[in-house]
Amino acid sequence: EKILHFREGVESWFKFIRSLDFVVSTRIHGGMAGIANDIPTIIVPTDFRILELVNAMKLPHISFEDATNRDYESLFDLITAAKKDFKEFERKRRNHLKEYKRILESAG
Repeated sequence: EKILHFREGVESWFKFIRSLDFVVSTRIHGGMAGIANDIPTIIVPTDFRILELVNAMKLPHISFEDATNRDYESLFDLITAAKKDFKEFERKRRNHLKEYKRILESAG
């Protein structure tokens, strides 16, 4: 098992993320780093807080139970099993951006 630590800031972390072909993350920030850098990503929620966030944002994910109890023979099998709706994800993302803009503009 290999664990990577990035102490130099988000730039070095994002540079590393951009070098990947695919991200599978059990943490919301790891998944969002992949998504923010246009890397295909699947999140494996390990608690209800993460599950609530992936459901609210319509992020591609697979349940922790499925990730740990099923034998995936390929990345394709994992991607196929993931819950994903990219049109809904994009709709939610655009709506959130509009709401953030409205809030920031109203704050002056």
